[in-house]
Amino acid sequence: MERLSLKDFSYEIPDELVAQEPLADRAASRLLVHNPDGSILHSSIKQLTKLLPRGTRLVVNDTRVVPGRLIGQTPHGGKVELMLLRPVDAEQNLWSALGKPFKKLSVGQTITFAGGCEATVKTRIEEGSQPSLVVMFNLPFAQFWDWMEREGYIPLPPYIARKEAAQAPESRDRERYQTIYAREKGSVAAPTAGLHFSNELWSELVTHGIIPVPVTLHVGGGTFLPVKSDEISTHAMHKESFLVSKESYNELQKAEAEGHPIIAVGTTSLRCLESFARRAKTEGVDTLLGQWQETNLFLYPETKESRIKPWAISGIITNFHQSESSLLMLVSALIGYETIRKIYEEAIAERYRFYSYGDASLLWLPSD
Repeated sequence: MERLSLKDFSYEIPDELVAQEPLADRAASRLLVHNPDGSILHSSIKQLTKLLPRGTRLVVNDTRVVPGRLIGQTPHGGKVELMLLRPVDAEQNLWSALGKPFKKLSVGQTITFAGGCEATVKTRIEEGSQPSLVVMFNLPFAQFWDWMEREGYIPLPPYIARKEAAQAPESRDRERYQTIYAREKGSVAAPTAGLHFSNELWSELVTHGIIPVPVTLHVGGGTFLPVKSDEISTHAMHKESFLVSKESYNELQKAEAEGHPIIAVGTTSLRCLESFARRAKTEGVDTLLGQWQETNLFLYPETKESRIKPWAISGIITNFHQSESSLLMLVSALIGYETIRKIYEEAIAERYRFYSYGDASLLWLPSD
């Protein structure tokens, strides 16, 4: 069988289908439903109470987006932008970050930010698909979080255009680029499938007998990075922290035993579950529950015929992803390469809104 390459995940959409703003009502988004038999239904997020059986578990990523896009300057006045990926050492307040302009950020370089914060470049990491830095901030770790909430910028994806980015306290994206159930601070990108749930819809789902199951995966800035290598197996994912609690694990075990569907809300929830399940095979469940772990799991189909068999889940709620992205590869591995291509062709023809602020899909795993 012929192996898939990067160009196999390429597609084009009209610019006007890229959603630039969230809808006034979070739950007003359209929903493309892929049924287990392969049929497609055009519905809406508000119909989830009718589409999901009572007892369905919704696995949600309760990570909270922090304003991890930082804009400063060098001692000579040059503009520098950092996109924080994840903390490396809390005691020293070391962070992994993407930096622009990378070529001019040498080891020992200092970067000054508003509000009394400075960073020093400690390490340059030039191997891999995306060069990165390790930087140390002069503020204590806890104080740094407070400073970032005041002075940082909401890390919107590059395809969302903002003429003048506002700092987090004034940004109109501060609340809308955040799920209503966000709890654990640590992401620099939103788990966007969860943005569709309003408080009203959430209450309706719970009343209907849908049971939320929280997990945490802190989404790093690497989620914005495209796959660059034509041989996709060589793509290196940035590490991200994740946690599955004992309570959530027991809830999923109960759902499986009772035969209730388990739906992952977003690719990050799915990657969290799959990372946990794969490590549990070698390390044991009890050693992982309630403990922070790291993952760089990259899920993709090797051929047009190959699919992964995920742990526990019956389907996924997810947005429509960028061409040639690792997220598009993930859903192709889950549902099937040819099936996802047909779904995206249909979504484009039906004028669905794409990407982070766009519409959603409910993809049930194929029955075959």
